[in-house]
Amino acid sequence: MRNLTILAASAALFVAFSERATAGKTCVASATEALPKLAGLVVKRSRTRPVPPAILDTWKGQSKPVMIDVDIETEGEAQTFSYMCVITQGSAFVQRTMN
Repeated sequence: MRNLTILAASAALFVAFSERATAGKTCVASATEALPKLAGLVVKRSRTRPVPPAILDTWKGQSKPVMIDVDIETEGEAQTFSYMCVITQGSAFVQRTMN
């Protein structure tokens, strides 16, 4: 019985991490598509991070949002664009935020 409980808990954690990873990939792809269309724009790196507590305190949505940071370079100039992303009904909604 104990082994069954451990197996069920492990499976639940695996599913949760898999869903989070899929959501992260979807959000990164949507954030990358939302970047401004600039000549010579190169995406160097992207990463996810938790939404600041001040936003979560007032959040009324059903899905928990994440922050996506996309580091880019254009003509030797580096910038970071930040987006808040939430998954609703299987698709990602991204909105640019100011750092």
